[in-house]
This record gives sequence, C-alpha cells and structure tokens, in this order.
Amino acid sequence: MTVTIVSTGGTIASTENTGGDASPELSSSDLVAAVPTLEDIADIETSDFSNVPSAQFTVEQMGALVDHLHNLDSDPSVDGIVVTQGTDILEESSYFVDLCYDGATPVVFTGAMRNPSLPSPDGPANLLASVRATQAPQATGSVLVAFNDRIHAAREVTKTNSMNVDTFRSPEFGPLAVIEEDRVVWRRTPTGVDPSVVVNYEDLTSNIHAVTVTADMPPAQIEAAQESNGLCLAATGAGHIPPRIIPALEDIVEAGVPIVATTRCPEGRLARNSYEFEGSETTLQDLGCYYSDLNLQKTRIRTIVAIGADRFEALFERPTQSD
Repeated sequence: MTVTIVSTGGTIASTENTGGDASPELSSSDLVAAVPTLEDIADIETSDFSNVPSAQFTVEQMGALVDHLHNLDSDPSVDGIVVTQGTDILEESSYFVDLCYDGATPVVFTGAMRNPSLPSPDGPANLLASVRATQAPQATGSVLVAFNDRIHAAREVTKTNSMNVDTFRSPEFGPLAVIEEDRVVWRRTPTGVDPSVVVNYEDLTSNIHAVTVTADMPPAQIEAAQESNGLCLAATGAGHIPPRIIPALEDIVEAGVPIVATTRCPEGRLARNSYEFEGSETTLQDLGCYYSDLNLQKTRIRTIVAIGADRFEALFERPTQSD
C-alpha cells in the first residue's frame, strides 16, 4: 500500500529559529523521517504543497489543494493521502476539501499542537495514526481528520482547545473511529453528508462575513456585510437575534446579499416553528435566511463553496413557516 504525505506547513512542520520561536521549516520528508515505523505499514511518498502557518492558508490555496488531491487520486499507485497542516484552520480547510473532493482515495488531515522541538511532540503519533486510518475500508472516498488517536469526519470536527493536544473533537456525535494499538476500531459512519460539488475556483471569494450574535449587539457589526458576497450569522440559542439588528439585516437582504444562519451553540440546530416573538427563528425565516447545521466557521466555508459552485439551493435549506 502506498500513502502520499502532503505537507502544507503548520506546527507539525515547525522548528525553533534563532530567536527561540517556532516557524514552519520542515518538509514532508522530514516529517516522515521522524516516524521510522511508517515504512513498516505502508510505502510512503511525499509531496510539499506549501510551508506556511495555518492562519496564512487562503481560500485560493484550498482550491489548489483540492486540484492537487484529485491529481493524486488519479494515480492508481496511490492508495491513501495524508495532509499535514497547522491546526488553526484545519477544520475549515478539511471541510472545504470534503465539499469539493470526489475521489475514491481516502484523505486524512492531521497536524500537531506541540512542535518537534518541544517535549513529547504529538506530530509523529498523529502522522502514524493518519496513515493507519487511510488503510481502513470505511475510509474509502472520505475526508477525515486524525488527531490524538481519534478519527473524525471533516464535516463534524472542530478545534476545542487553543493549546491542549486533545483539541479536536466532534462535540455532538463523537469520533467515527479510534486507534487502538495497531488497529483502527470503527464505531459509526456519518449520515446526512453534503453532496460533492464542482467549483470554478476562479469564482471563489473570501468576501463572506461571519458574525456571532451577542446580547444587545450594535447594528454596525451587521451593516458592514452590505458590501459582502454573503453573511453568515451565528444566532443565539435556537435562532434568536436582538430586534435592534433586524433593520440592518433587512437592508442586507434588500442589497441582494444572501444570509446563512446557524446557532452559536456547539451542539444542536436552529428551530423552525417553536417561537414567534420578534427576533425569533420566525424572523430569520421572514428574512429569507438559509439554514446551516454547522458551526459558524464551517458555515462560512460552505457558503464560499456554494457561491463558487453556484449551488446554494443544493447546499442549504431555506425553511419557511409552512415547512
């Protein structure tokens, strides 16, 4: 079995510079060399896609990464792909790939919270777990995230802690599988996954605003989205907003900017017909908001892809009170 390691940078590829601070410098070959046992479970090939901190990874690079993965998938000698990346936006880039990649070769994203110069770096173990995950029959055609011996669906996983190695979790439904010794123990298969879409990467835009609703928030936080290509709104609770921001949202709708709503809660979805007060989910529906069942950052990624693919209706629901 041949697995290709695609390196994009991040903590897993970082070393201390002369000032004592870490920055991405290691190649994919360097990462593989730190895990000698990799060669015992697969034939390893390497590919250096980029070497940047995660926070610098752009939407344009996400599109180029999908093209690179499709090229690897078309190579019959490649049985699995592991993408190493910084953790800051890993949940977003892996979900972007999940939406746009339709290959049969499994793709597993991983990274590290401790760079190789620190005690007990977690990168080597995460890389080993990722290669093992590509070998599971259930992984075929999937985009996954492997971290701390857990295997997650790219669609569901999120970074929950800024520094702890056990940061990646799937809050509501839990991991798909776990690594136990040299085995991948599969527990469930995700359902209700999004359709893969074909994106014209020249039409990609990052001009999508993302706003979390907070108590008595000023309308100015919303008004800026009038010049955007879309507004993603994380409402409180089951889909509730302060009445004072409703006029600003109405102006955004009048400007032809789509609004995609989700909940700011880490679990659960928006209500459809539980409340009728001003600022309830009824207001969101009256505004014509699309509904998302993902967190705000993933909702923004899905909005970017929906615009690039011209597939808004395929990727989002738009409920009304009659539903």
